[in-house]
Amino acid sequence: MDEIFNGLGGNVEVDTKQILADTLKDLPESQKQFLINAMGTAVLAEPSDMSAAKMAFKLKILSLLSPEELKIAADFYSTNIGLKAHRAIIEAEVAASNVLD
Repeated sequence: MDEIFNGLGGNVEVDTKQILADTLKDLPESQKQFLINAMGTAVLAEPSDMSAAKMAFKLKILSLLSPEELKIAADFYSTNIGLKAHRAIIEAEVAASNVLD
């Protein structure tokens, strides 16, 4: 997680309310409200709060992958080739982002 954010370089502006809305959109309403209440307003108030960005990232991953898929991904990304692939993806995303900026 830290490697992903460090790979972005510079300040990362995060609209936590929008990220949270996007992240939770596929969840049932009761689960959305539980997560929003669990995070509290402090997380939602600061637009560049890295902990909120990390939370949104984790929530999105959890909403997209099953527990079994998470285990398989974790097993892969804990190997040398998995770490190399992860770093390559980050560097490629940074390169693409630099072109678009």
